[in-house]
Amino acid sequence: MKNSEKKFKKNYAEKPFGTKPVISNIVASGRFPKELDIVKIYDNVKFEESEYEPETYPALLVKVLIKGERKHVTLYKNGKYIIAGAKSEKELMAIYDEITKILKKEGYL
Repeated sequence: MKNSEKKFKKNYAEKPFGTKPVISNIVASGRFPKELDIVKIYDNVKFEESEYEPETYPALLVKVLIKGERKHVTLYKNGKYIIAGAKSEKELMAIYDEITKILKKEGYL
């Protein structure tokens, strides 16, 4: 074994390699108790951002503001949803509460 190989093995055998994992994005899914009229929601509900292009993807993509950060929610016609971008379970539930509050207020849930 070459001297440089010995030095490499010695340095990394004593120290952990790389970094420990950090939670940076939690993705969760669920289903609302009824179907959603995503076309009407897109036309009538004011989200931080929204995008609906049925030719490209059959879902309404919205962003809600949680503690100054935009969080992604994907809404499907059958009532399913996907929440992405949370960094903790508490933040995930805040996103869910916010999207549910908006949809109930506007009469879609």
